[in-house]
Amino acid sequence: NALTPNDPLYDRQWYLRQIRADKAWDVTTGSSSVVVAVLDSGVDGTHPDIAQNMWKNVDEIPGNQIDDDNNGYVDDVKGWNFVKNQADTSPMRVEYQADVALAHGTIVASIIAGRGNDGYGVAGVSWNTTIMPLVVLDGNGFGNVPDMVKAIRYAVANGAHIINMSLVGYEPDPALAHELYKAAKAGVLVVVAAGNDESEIGNDLEAMPLYPVCSLAGSSAILAVSATDALDQKAPFANYGRTCVGISAPGFEFTAAHPIQGGDTASSTAFVSGITGTSAAAPLVSGTAALIKSLRPKWTAQRIYQRIVSTADTIEEVQRPEVRGGLGSGRLNVERALMGLAPRSAEVPTSGFSNVIRLLLGL
Repeated sequence: NALTPNDPLYDRQWYLRQIRADKAWDVTTGSSSVVVAVLDSGVDGTHPDIAQNMWKNVDEIPGNQIDDDNNGYVDDVKGWNFVKNQADTSPMRVEYQADVALAHGTIVASIIAGRGNDGYGVAGVSWNTTIMPLVVLDGNGFGNVPDMVKAIRYAVANGAHIINMSLVGYEPDPALAHELYKAAKAGVLVVVAAGNDESEIGNDLEAMPLYPVCSLAGSSAILAVSATDALDQKAPFANYGRTCVGISAPGFEFTAAHPIQGGDTASSTAFVSGITGTSAAAPLVSGTAALIKSLRPKWTAQRIYQRIVSTADTIEEVQRPEVRGGLGSGRLNVERALMGLAPRSAEVPTSGFSNVIRLLLGL
């Protein structure tokens, strides 16, 4: 049994079928009570495929120039732009802008929570999840650690259950690592991209660590995601690493929402194809975490982490020798992650995670 949504671009979304999301939708298509914070370049909250799923701070009165909820941010009805220190969380437009820099956050949001089965555009992994947009990347796609630290703190304080960070940097930062650790302790699952390398081979993170993917390597505080292709092989560009990467997911030739120009919602302009990178793989995992959280709202971040990595499909046999062991526990399988989690009144503890603990420790 598989639920086939009527979204006209779903046929292009091969990766949803590869991770068996279509089978998982028979169990749940998500819940608006689950909030995923997207720390990125801003999200087009007016886009028809994600507008209904955008977070609203109900304790804040829009436009009155008062911090009604006393959270330190004035008029933050739709999240916060930490780059410009303002309430506008839409994508920032600058001169001579690369389109991917403009569209990045909107792409990520739609991969997580594009409205499925609405007869328009694409389907996300979790059709009903709420997206909290937090801007940490400027119009050229660059950001800094202090803004990320503040955004993580905001997400945790304002009710996010999952944080998606499809971004990567080169310098370790104790403040960032500490904030990620605090988020995990607060029960928030942080999903990060492993990053891409321009060499077409991918970078071994053991040899050259990147951040935040390697900020808390070997722990279950953050879930770092590498990317695979349609054959379950490591995507050519994708970074990999035995201790930094927790899981892999498709990250090749995606179709996703694009910020709308001048209100034109025609599919040809409101969507973009050919999206490739670990930035696209990570939101598949965030969307899966949101589906699990909708069924098991009391589960901790670590429990959701363990569920996702322990139900992955083994793909070691199709990897090049130098890559083996560097793609985490395998390729994401949403159907298996949700298996046995259909809503019920009494929760039964799930056993059998001993192998996962060994994998997390790199043994």
